[in-house]
Amino acid sequence: MIYSSILETIGHTPLVHLQHFSKDIGSNVYLKMESLNPGGSHKARIALGMINDAEGKGILTPGSGQTIVEPSGGNTGVGLAMAANLRGYKLILVIPDNYSPEKQKLLRLFGAEIVLSNSQLGNNSHGEKAMELQLENPEYVLLNQQRNQANPATHRTTTAVEIINDFSMSQDEKDIHYMVAGIGTGGHITGVGERLKDKWPSMRVLGVEPEACDLLNDKHAPHDIQGLSVGLIPDALNVNVLDGMVKVRTQDCLNMIRHIAKKESISLGVSSAANLVAIELLSQRDVPSGSNILTFSYDGVDSYLDYFSETQPASITAV
Repeated sequence: MIYSSILETIGHTPLVHLQHFSKDIGSNVYLKMESLNPGGSHKARIALGMINDAEGKGILTPGSGQTIVEPSGGNTGVGLAMAANLRGYKLILVIPDNYSPEKQKLLRLFGAEIVLSNSQLGNNSHGEKAMELQLENPEYVLLNQQRNQANPATHRTTTAVEIINDFSMSQDEKDIHYMVAGIGTGGHITGVGERLKDKWPSMRVLGVEPEACDLLNDKHAPHDIQGLSVGLIPDALNVNVLDGMVKVRTQDCLNMIRHIAKKESISLGVSSAANLVAIELLSQRDVPSGSNILTFSYDGVDSYLDYFSETQPASITAV
């Protein structure tokens, strides 16, 4: 098939049965390879989904040159930059001033304008700065992935449907007993979790968070697992979909990156590896042997290679 735009290739990512890891823990682990989306992450889905939603509501008009502003220096920012380029919008991304210089270079390469917020003002300094920019420039469109219901809706109608179809098409149709996922904006764990629970009502959804955090009790300490829990419950997260939380340590995630690269030949980012660390912990106490467990690879290790020496992984500094 020949596509007319890279945006048409978003989604329909493969689902991989991790043979070696599954054997090690005694359950079947299935990894949804969202890292194979354009831009290298699952955030390409919601970037396009939020823009499609705004266009459908008449808030954005393709080719108009309107300005989108968003507090994101991560994978959502990359996805928005790609979509904005092809739909004819300008993009301003507000990111904390302690954010990775490499990511800033990447975002600028895609044509985004970068505005830095004062990270000493708190974990949501970039969100507050983005809202200030929008108030000063009422013509700017703030998509706000933390609150935008197009975020979970996109995963409900795409990611979750793909998973159901993949499991239904297997030779021996399987049920999913557990879904293990990280919580950033809460959009994908909400959208996918809700839809899959409709299909498999007994399925349990478990969120992954850094050891220093207690998201559901609104307690947060500094941590260095980029993309997980910023110490608040986003509006895009339906907490009722959660059946529990699993805490993970950064060093265990780094070790898991190395382990999966060698055993499964799959590149994982830190928050992706956190899902497998959580599954390994669950297999030691709560999950019956032979269970089918779904999880996600959000992005690859490329952005984290500087944190690994030739022999041992180093600690990741907070960003």
